[in-house]
Amino acid sequence: MKIRKTISTVLMLLMVMSFCACAETKGEVTEKTLYEHGMDVVALMAEAAGSEEYAGIYTGSPELMEIIKNVGEGHYSAPKAVYAVSVSEEAVSELLGMENLDGYSAALKETLLSRAVGSLIAQINGYAGVNNLAVSSVLTLGKSFVDNGLKENVIYVYTFENGFPVAVTFTVGENGAVSAGGNFVMYEEFTCGSLEEVQAFFGEFGAMVMEVSK
Repeated sequence: MKIRKTISTVLMLLMVMSFCACAETKGEVTEKTLYEHGMDVVALMAEAAGSEEYAGIYTGSPELMEIIKNVGEGHYSAPKAVYAVSVSEEAVSELLGMENLDGYSAALKETLLSRAVGSLIAQINGYAGVNNLAVSSVLTLGKSFVDNGLKENVIYVYTFENGFPVAVTFTVGENGAVSAGGNFVMYEEFTCGSLEEVQAFFGEFGAMVMEVSK
């Protein structure tokens, strides 16, 4: 199935609501790796998914509560594999439905690119239906930190033997500020049993994928 397509009105709305980093973003300065920061986010999400009280804050829908319970029954402490997904500026421009972004100021261009990357997983979850997209939104959590070594936005996809995949998007701001936002990947057709499968899936978005060591 050709999942790659010109950005839709829905994705535009998701971009507006996305968790992209901005100039004012501040966070802890640590020596942790991106892998470790991502696992901090995964742990928060797993705790939220396993808490009926947390779910009840955001929804009273029995259908959504059941999906959240299913997610929370997974085991998320030890990833089976982790993959870094990088989307080029050209690919993001195509997702935005623009030939290029040269006519925009550097600040607006950076904002558009960051929001598009940050909305990519939400767009994928949109193919899983309204309920799954809603659950993913309820369980979206993150953190901010400072990492002067990270220069480009990147998505880390954590896969688990018994649990939903988790995508943590690292969005770079000014002065080393990084915003990390996590989403459970709810789309059943997302196959992640090997590097080749993940490459094939994200290749539809013009992304490059490589495996990450702990």
